[in-house]
Amino acid sequence: MQLYRDRKKQLRPFLSGIALSYIALDNMTSGPFREYLSQYFDLQEFGSNAREEYLYYTILFLGILQLVVTVQSIFLPVIEIIDSKIVLRTKEKVLSVVKDISELSTIEMKEDNFLQFTFSDKTYNVQIAEVSVAEIDALMSTVNMPEEE
Repeated sequence: MQLYRDRKKQLRPFLSGIALSYIALDNMTSGPFREYLSQYFDLQEFGSNAREEYLYYTILFLGILQLVVTVQSIFLPVIEIIDSKIVLRTKEKVLSVVKDISELSTIEMKEDNFLQFTFSDKTYNVQIAEVSVAEIDALMSTVNMPEEE
């Protein structure tokens, strides 16, 4: 079982990443947007002003970072159950947390946006704001079924 973020909700950050990257690359290569801006502002060649150059490199970095994070959120599951293991993507850890389901004590809903997974040694919070409620209910029933038997 795999729970993904809603792909429709990832469209806005993806488009903002594309827009930021386009604006930066267009201004670096004297594209049509830079020509339009030069009608209203006194712009010299790109690179003649260090502040302008750093600004567009920063915008490009932010746009590419936004694209990478969005594409990663689209293709990587938030919660994944494989055989007897559970894989969680949390803000607390850079890499995914892999634990045995038998170590899982409780799953609790916190503040409508987080699921709190309590294991025998540690507690992890997983953000589920963009995951459908039906998938969360299916996860809860799947995880609780082995405990009832």
